[in-house]
Amino acid sequence: MTAANKSKWQLGELYDILGETCGQLRKGEVFEGSPQMVGWAKAGDTKAPAPGGVLEIYDMPSENDPAFDGLEKIDLHFVVVAVNKAAAERVRARFVEILNNWPNPDELAGGPSYIAVGGIIGDQGAAFEMFALGKVLGLWDIITPETFGATGEQARQMAGMGFIMCSGYRHPAETSVRL
Repeated sequence: MTAANKSKWQLGELYDILGETCGQLRKGEVFEGSPQMVGWAKAGDTKAPAPGGVLEIYDMPSENDPAFDGLEKIDLHFVVVAVNKAAAERVRARFVEILNNWPNPDELAGGPSYIAVGGIIGDQGAAFEMFALGKVLGLWDIITPETFGATGEQARQMAGMGFIMCSGYRHPAETSVRL
């Protein structure tokens, strides 16, 4: 990170913008995993079942919740991010200013993964929100395993290795043509 970028980099401002414009929605059930563990969780049992198994809890609204019908929904393989387009337009200049002062502009221009961006901003979920916001504002496209026709287990493995990314962003002063 250059000294000039470091003085202008405002992580708190990015989180404020994401909070004003975005929300994560689950794609599946609240409880997923091993059948015994899922059954235990759904029953609300206080005595844990025998050791072993996996329980994943997605404690967020469903992508099918009608409360989010008026928002732009961007599928990012693991979650759907709902973006309030009107709010996004209101914060466009602030968001672009953050992108223009990104700590590693070459990485951002190259189309970073959610893992790389999550490492910079401290949260992979916030990286998904940032990608969705940029997509809704027309700043980049989103690339997922499904973009190339991957499905099922292959898509899940690719996504887990970081194959969810934005197509890249360049400071307007650097180029007049966005690829």
